[in-house]
Amino acid sequence: MSKALAYRPDIDGLRAVAVLAVTIFHFNKQWMPGGFVGVDIFFVISGYLITGIVARQIAAGTFSLADFYMRRVRRIFPAALFVTLATLIAGSALMLPADALQLSQSAVAATFSAANIFFWKFLDTSYFAASSDTVPLLHMWSLGVEEQFYLVWPGLLLLSLKFGGRRLVVLTACLAAVASFWYGQSKLAADPTFAYYMLPSRAGELLIGALAYFSCEAARDRISTRAASGLAYTGAGLVILSLIFIREEEGFPGFISAVPAMGAALIIAGCAFSSNLVGKLLALKPMTAVGLISFSLYLWHWPVLALYRYSFGELTLVGGLACFAAMSALTVVSYFYIEKPFRNAKSSLKTLSIGMAAASVCAVSAMTIQSNGMFGPLTPNGYAEKLKALDDNTGPAYSYPYVCQGMPKPAIISNPKCVVGTGPTDTILFGDSNAAHFMGYFKVVADHYGFSLRNLEHPSCPPFPGNLSQKYVVKGYQESCPAFNQMVRQNLAPYKTVIIGATWQVYAQNPNFEADMRETLKQLTATGKNVIVALRAPGFVDYDKECTRKSVKIPFADCEKRSAYADEGDLSANEKIRLIAKDFVNVQTFSIRNLICKDGTCSAYLNGKPLYYDPGHLSIPGSEMLGGEAIKHNLVPTEVLSLLLPKQAVGYISQEKSLLRE
Repeated sequence: MSKALAYRPDIDGLRAVAVLAVTIFHFNKQWMPGGFVGVDIFFVISGYLITGIVARQIAAGTFSLADFYMRRVRRIFPAALFVTLATLIAGSALMLPADALQLSQSAVAATFSAANIFFWKFLDTSYFAASSDTVPLLHMWSLGVEEQFYLVWPGLLLLSLKFGGRRLVVLTACLAAVASFWYGQSKLAADPTFAYYMLPSRAGELLIGALAYFSCEAARDRISTRAASGLAYTGAGLVILSLIFIREEEGFPGFISAVPAMGAALIIAGCAFSSNLVGKLLALKPMTAVGLISFSLYLWHWPVLALYRYSFGELTLVGGLACFAAMSALTVVSYFYIEKPFRNAKSSLKTLSIGMAAASVCAVSAMTIQSNGMFGPLTPNGYAEKLKALDDNTGPAYSYPYVCQGMPKPAIISNPKCVVGTGPTDTILFGDSNAAHFMGYFKVVADHYGFSLRNLEHPSCPPFPGNLSQKYVVKGYQESCPAFNQMVRQNLAPYKTVIIGATWQVYAQNPNFEADMRETLKQLTATGKNVIVALRAPGFVDYDKECTRKSVKIPFADCEKRSAYADEGDLSANEKIRLIAKDFVNVQTFSIRNLICKDGTCSAYLNGKPLYYDPGHLSIPGSEMLGGEAIKHNLVPTEVLSLLLPKQAVGYISQEKSLLRE
């Protein structure tokens, strides 16, 4: 048997590279920014090995679809079902009802090799969605892609070899691979979730593996050692570059996914016929050892990290070490006691046990779904009542009737529902979601001091005039954002004061930010308007609005401590805006930072209650709490009130504050 077809320790080493890259990436994306392409390397390896097995059996006349699928079941399902069932039970014990419900649904989908379809259809990827890093079975999407591919490929391979030989197989695989990469690229803008999770845009990577097998077969007696080594070194270079430079946020898969796939294929081909440094490194004992357990490690690493992040937030040093120890122990148990014993087992008892495991997943999932996420044996007494009592202040701005955030239509400009307070409405607030989340504060202050305020907000849209805003927004808002800003400006005549708010720290990364901010303030003040710039509120990376409710089941959650940090000064974007505002007579800046950062600490909680909806946005109840706090302690800035109230009222308030200080 040629080296191309014999046991390949270098392929086990390549598996190690793939699984370690993915695991490192999931521990901390900064450590290996392109580590997620390890999944693509797995696809190539799978395409190479499975195609080789099927092609050889077809050539020998021993291929059977039934035997093929039974081997796939024994190879994949025992460990996958074990992990799915264990994760389902752990998740049901720890997670809130809505999250446990989705976990149960995803477990059923994973059991039937359809996790990728489930996450394409039901994973929330909206702007305000919770992090996908806390979805325990998300990684099962890749198994769904692979199993769906093997529902089609063996039959297609059989027909192509029977009626057209290897040339037809290679031609078919080439055309299908090109079509897959092209289709993935075409879906990146229209439906990026489909592109990421679904077979049509991922099949190309598996097909590159298949083409690597046929290339090795064709080159068995033709390729020189030097040429083979060149392929291996080139492939290693492509893989290394992919791990370092490819970024998820730049659009993936698409054409760029062909780079790590081609790199993996070139390594496989180059190491088949040459004893080179790449092959020797991959064949080292530590590498092959990790490669052998790579499937179990891949299965376990993600649920451990996801459940930790769900429960305790981002990894600390101690938390990271605990996760590493847990996933290592579970991997060893899974490999030696589940994966290996079942791989070549043909006993009816073991086959029956696979079916029983699948039935157990479905049964637990069904009971959890039927109980709306509160699986009886894992739900504490009085759990529902405790959750109801903890319904907290985490409502998003857009869900409140007086906040007019969305894709505004012209009629909304005069809609009375968008006004808070009493008296003549001569103030308007507009901007993006970071303007909307101040509405709770302004509602309380307006009711107390007797003025009224209108608001309008467009998602992810800076309040810059006309086409100036286009350079700051995603493709979907390229037309609506400038149109929104134009609509607002055409209707500013009734208002003497304009408040603008936005995600300044994001927009400030654009080199044109300062010039565009100056132009915005120049145009607004040129029409005689008073302008208040609402500065960005402090953000909390580790904030979890559901933490208090999760703590009913999860010990040591320590919600307030997780959502606090040492006060190290205001954002540079806010300071930049303050300096710009000083150059304009009728411009003031407004900040609630002094209400959130006290005594050297910034906290997302006030009097034990959460203020935020997500790490960067106040909830409206939290915003209202801050308004009440400002009134209670006379912390509403007089310079801001001077632009909102008649002069005599401002004078009275200033006098009142002086008396309180005395």
